[in-house]
Amino acid sequence: MVSYQGQQSMSADPEEEILRESANPIDEPLVSQELIEDKLNQGRTKFKDFYDNCSEAEEFYLGEFDFDVPETGSLVRLGTSQSVINSLVAHVTPQFLDISVPAPGSRGQARAELIEKFLKGANHMLEQFSPTRREIAKQMALYGVAWEKTEFAANRWQEFPEPPRDDEDDSDYKQKVKDVLENRNLNFPMTSTPINPKTCVWDLNNGQNPRWIIHYYEVDADWVSAHFPDWDGPMTGRVEFVEYWSQSQVAYLADGRFALEPRRHGYKTLPFTQYWPHTGLMTEDAEPEHLYRGILHGNFDMLRAESRLASQYMDIVANSAWPTRDFRGPPGITEQVMDGYEETPGAKNFMPQNVTVEASKVAEPPAAIQIAQSMMSRAIESNTAPAVVRGERPTGAASGYHTAVLAGIAALNFGPYVEASQRGLQNRNSIVLHIVENVIQDKVTVFGKTEAGALDAVIRPNDIRSHTVNMVQLTPTSPEEQERKLNLWSNLWRAGFVDHDTSLRKAGVSNALDVRSRLLAEEFLKSQQVQQVLQGEAARRVPLLAQIIESASGGQTTTGQAEQIAENIINTQGSQQLPNAGNFSSVNQPPRTLASERARVQTNTRPVVPGGVEEQNLVARQLSSPARTGNRRVPGRDISPGLGAY
Repeated sequence: MVSYQGQQSMSADPEEEILRESANPIDEPLVSQELIEDKLNQGRTKFKDFYDNCSEAEEFYLGEFDFDVPETGSLVRLGTSQSVINSLVAHVTPQFLDISVPAPGSRGQARAELIEKFLKGANHMLEQFSPTRREIAKQMALYGVAWEKTEFAANRWQEFPEPPRDDEDDSDYKQKVKDVLENRNLNFPMTSTPINPKTCVWDLNNGQNPRWIIHYYEVDADWVSAHFPDWDGPMTGRVEFVEYWSQSQVAYLADGRFALEPRRHGYKTLPFTQYWPHTGLMTEDAEPEHLYRGILHGNFDMLRAESRLASQYMDIVANSAWPTRDFRGPPGITEQVMDGYEETPGAKNFMPQNVTVEASKVAEPPAAIQIAQSMMSRAIESNTAPAVVRGERPTGAASGYHTAVLAGIAALNFGPYVEASQRGLQNRNSIVLHIVENVIQDKVTVFGKTEAGALDAVIRPNDIRSHTVNMVQLTPTSPEEQERKLNLWSNLWRAGFVDHDTSLRKAGVSNALDVRSRLLAEEFLKSQQVQQVLQGEAARRVPLLAQIIESASGGQTTTGQAEQIAENIINTQGSQQLPNAGNFSSVNQPPRTLASERARVQTNTRPVVPGGVEEQNLVARQLSSPARTGNRRVPGRDISPGLGAY
């Protein structure tokens, strides 16, 4: 007999073992109020120490931790914890996700690309509506685990109107249906919410894929009544709201009463994603405080000591900055000097004979404090995130390459959190596809942007057909690194080491097949036969071009001149692109001069319409350029206009 939560029976029957392993994970026991309350009460006890660890980590991140100092001493809390966490968060939350979907078959490449485009757009829209990735990464770094809930947001979609009767006019109905469709095309009907692990208990017996989770929190009683009219709880005050979710069922309890009776939710999966970096230890009893440990865990004492040393150092420095005064002289008159002594800047004090005033001697900061500080900082860095990862340049002479190598090695400390984020996002993507196919059961439109530009996609349940497999790669890169990546894959393709599709995908292009079809279309347009047809069409549009040129010149070009310019453009361009801001062909470039070669000044300029105002401005710029006047500084982004050369 197969038991719930993976609990195995004592039988050693091989046939029964096979049945247990192949059992459908959706086959679950019926949910009752007693089952929910038992799991919740047992979970609160089992997770207590884990909750305490989470609270302590929060204190360090928020700068609210305490340590022993003298009654009159300074309390300096260093922001090391916050710096470490924020550096980790920045490292695992790049702006763009590298999502790939394997083709489900030899003819499924187009379908895989459609799913891939949809997922990129879906992730973009999820972050626009309810940004979660940074909060998830922060909780994962602090607690050693994070949770995210992804669900269908039905309230974002308008309902279709009731169809008219046979004897009614349907014109208004058609317009309402059109409005509904437009609304659904513009609004993404899903939401993701970060769930604090301190408000959850979950199944610990199934590793990365818990079979159930309970989320509990307090809400206003009137909120419950408004959303669940059949609930018979109190009408005022705060009540505990409990959500029970499993692979197939859901139920809500409020104040110990069902607000939502147990039922199947239809997601075909648990709509919760666990982000687990596996930085703890899987002990025999699977204790949560051992399984889940954040990056600061084990460093709390050192973080306190680091701040205590900083406080001591600041006290010594403060005593040096504002020392006390020692007064020496005959009794009586010395006391008078003390009472009237002014220490404000610029003050003048009368000093009677035989009365002297000296600054009290204070102790210099001992070298031991600085040594201890350095030792403590190195120990914390080795366990968390080295300073170079937090943007600090290494001490001593270090080249850019050396610094980059150190940063790469240091970033290995963040490796488990990057991998956990990738696994979690893959699971979230699967949930999104499950929602489209099993819950919405209609087309969904997404918009978004990638490294390669904007995208939009429309997906239908028939496009998915249970194909939810996807891979996410987090590659946080700077613009310089992205340019290097583009050049790398472009060169590899030209050298013949990779195919065109692979190079496009590795460079950040999500729709390689679509790009290739557009490239083929461009090649077709460049063919001699097509260009001849286009030239004939352009010749018939000389009057239109002439009007545009005459208008652009502000009336300085006559109609006859504009017509001549238009004809010259058509006759001289041939199969080339008409002049525009992106055309840098050789016919549009000024001649290179010896002076420009010596000065190594790029003389490429944007093309201009012959005979227009822009041509006059171009000539003026060429006359005053460094290519003609030598290596002189001219007004630019770093020099205010009007300043002369120097």
